Amino acid sequence: MAGAAFAQGEPGVEEKFIAMLKNATLQGSWAPVQQGQLGAEKGNDRYRIARVEKVDGEKWSIVSMFNAGGKQMEFPISASVKFAGDTAILILDNVRTGPGKATWSARVMFHDDVYAGRWWETANRTHGGTISGTISRTE
Repeated sequence: MAGAAFAQGEPGVEEKFIAMLKNATLQGSWAPVQQGQLGAEKGNDRYRIARVEKVDGEKWSIVSMFNAGGKQMEFPISASVKFAGDTAILILDNVRTGPGKATWSARVMFHDDVYAGRWWETANRTHGGTISGTISRTE
């Protein structure tokens, strides 16, 4: 079976995922999805990731970076990560990712320094959209 070499939990695949998101900037675009229709794409979407850490099994911590009061802060986000061959799929379910009461869910695919996915407000599935872009790293 050709795909068996990239089974879930394969150490080489996980190491590549960890390396891809170490000191990474995800830069691309997003578009709203409303009433089942894709809205106009909006550019200059940017996320900074300090690192990803495997916690246990499919449970991971995605440590994002943001500025608060002129200081760089790290914010860990709990997620599941599954692998489809050599492609990582990040799964957020009902996660608070910032200030406010809203929680969010998402499915984001990572492969060869490219990401693409879908996100939505957990309590309001009509409030969401798509994201896609490229991944670069700084040392």
